[in-house]
Amino acid sequence: MATATLFVTRKFPPSVGGMETLASDVWATLSAGGDGRDRLIAHGGPNARMPLWLPGAVLRTVRLVRRREVGYVLVGDVLLYLLLRPVLVLLRVPHATMAMGKDVVWRQPVYQRLVRLVLPRAPRVLAISAATAATVVDAGAPADRVVVVRLGVRLPEGGPARDAARAELKRRFAVPEGATVLVTVGRLVRRKGVAWFLDTVLPEVPGAVHLVAGSGEDADRIAAAVAAHGLGDRVRLLGAVDDVDRELLMRGADVFVQPNVPVAGDMEGFGLVAVEAAVRGSLVLAADLEGLRDAVLPGETGELLPSGDAEVWRAALDEVAADPVAAERRAERYASRCREVYSREQMGAQLRLALGAASTPPNR
Repeated sequence: MATATLFVTRKFPPSVGGMETLASDVWATLSAGGDGRDRLIAHGGPNARMPLWLPGAVLRTVRLVRRREVGYVLVGDVLLYLLLRPVLVLLRVPHATMAMGKDVVWRQPVYQRLVRLVLPRAPRVLAISAATAATVVDAGAPADRVVVVRLGVRLPEGGPARDAARAELKRRFAVPEGATVLVTVGRLVRRKGVAWFLDTVLPEVPGAVHLVAGSGEDADRIAAAVAAHGLGDRVRLLGAVDDVDRELLMRGADVFVQPNVPVAGDMEGFGLVAVEAAVRGSLVLAADLEGLRDAVLPGETGELLPSGDAEVWRAALDEVAADPVAAERRAERYASRCREVYSREQMGAQLRLALGAASTPPNR
């Protein structure tokens, strides 16, 4: 009989974010590929409440393992693994941890010491991109214990067609006819490069309107860039949006832009939202940086552009504006390929293979 897996994660819906979406997808693929015996322990609330959730999560983990209801534990990220590893070792249960990127490189000194002490001892680390895997190895983990798992997304079901979505988006957000609609969705943090894009690229692309959805610590810098360049009539700062508007933005955009820039102590582990946008038919232009290299396959599911090279970004957007029909055909081709490469089914198969529960060596 196959070994049942317990997935423990501190990020899960109804909380909203990339890690929450990823955790939901991981659980969906694990549970769909099993026989109904897999178990989930998840925190779906704010970070401030995690200390209240953790003791109960530990007790439930101990109970499930001791009762032999599960024989393998997958931890959702490195931070949580640092907290759970002593218990997993005491239980002598085969286990693995996922690695997201920032959870490995966060430059807090005490945290970094713990990462470099504990992570090399993990029996197996499932990295969400090649860039994340490299950071895990740099932290001291043996390369033969690190596995890259290509992520998958839930394919959209129903919803408006592209033309209808584009028309509704322009009406909903007062976009002038003839404008190239650029969309960015995600947490507004410095590494996302939105402030850089508004400072150096958009002012030189006069036919474009940029819809920015999300909230975060970089919101003030972004608003300052809009004001400094007089972009108030061409940029819509939408703040956090609900699922309906998020879906509309990704279905109706001409171009989904993710212009990340390098930031010390932070990184894009994968870039799941770029896949979500591409599979819905938006033409994805993303920075050739970190985990985005796994999320966007150049010429197959989108385009990668040099991070920080404003001239190249401007030229790419000018090309879209010059021939929108050709750009739309490219996006359609990329969407079709994206559905093949980033399906939940392939992620589930890779997860099961990577976990290899029945043949996992004893904990070290």
